[in-house]
Amino acid sequence: MTRAIGGRRNENVSEFDAALIGCAALDEEALARPWTWRGRQTDVRYALYRTLEDAQEAHVRASAGEHPESRRILALAQHAFGALRGLVAGLPGALLDKTPRAGEWPLRETLSHMLAVEQRYALQTRYAVDRADREPIRMPEDRLPPTAPTNVGGEIEAILARLTEARAETNRWLGDVAPAAMTRPAVWAGYDVDVRFRLHRFAAHVVEHTIQCEKTLLALGWRQTEGRRIARRLAAVIGEVEGLGAVADAREVEARLAERLASVRL
Repeated sequence: MTRAIGGRRNENVSEFDAALIGCAALDEEALARPWTWRGRQTDVRYALYRTLEDAQEAHVRASAGEHPESRRILALAQHAFGALRGLVAGLPGALLDKTPRAGEWPLRETLSHMLAVEQRYALQTRYAVDRADREPIRMPEDRLPPTAPTNVGGEIEAILARLTEARAETNRWLGDVAPAAMTRPAVWAGYDVDVRFRLHRFAAHVVEHTIQCEKTLLALGWRQTEGRRIARRLAAVIGEVEGLGAVADAREVEARLAERLASVRL
C-alpha cells in the first residue's frame, strides 16, 4: 500500500516541513527500499539525492542572475536557516523544554533568542540604511524588541513558522540595499561596523545557534537519521535558491520532494 511517509498529517505543518519530517523518519533500512526513476529501479536514498540534484540545478540558474550584493548575502542566511529547519522539523514536543545541562538553554529558549535577534538585526540594519545623518548611529533601544524575549510558545511547527516569517521580513526589507548604502556606519555589540557587516551577521548568527541546537540534542541523547542528514542539506540549498529570489523554483523542488516521498512503499 502506498502512503505518504511520516504518519498522520498535521494541518499546521507546511507541505515542505511535512516532507522534511518524512525524510527524518528514514533510517538506513528505509533508504535502501526500492524507488523507480526513469523506468529503472534504484532506491529511496537516491530519491532524496535526486531531489538535491534538482535543487543544485535550480541554485546554479538562480545564482547566474544579476542580484544586489545584499540579496546575495542574505541568501547565505536563508541557506543557514534551511539547515536549521531540516534539523528541528518534527522534533517531539518533549525535547523543546528539556535543559541539556545546568545553566544551559533548552531548545525553545535558543529558538526564541534566534527569533528576537532576527527581528532586532533587521530593525537595526534597516535603520542604518535609512537614518538621516543628524540621527544617532545606533538605533535607540526603546525602538527595539527586548534582547531576552519571552519564550515562543507552541510546538516546533509554530516556532518554525514564526522564524520563517521573520526571515522573509528581513529579506523583504534588506534584499535590495543600494550599493552606496552598504558602507553606511552602524554599530554591533559596541563595535563600529557598517551595513555590509551587519548583513553578514544574519547567517553567522543562525549558524551559531544551529550548532548550539545540535549540541543540545546530542546532550539529550537524540540522534539524526541518515534521512534527516540528507534533508538538511537539501533544505539548505532550497533556502539559498529562495533567498536569491527564485521562489517558484524553490517551491517546485519542495513539491517534487513531497511527490517522491508519497510514491514510496513502506
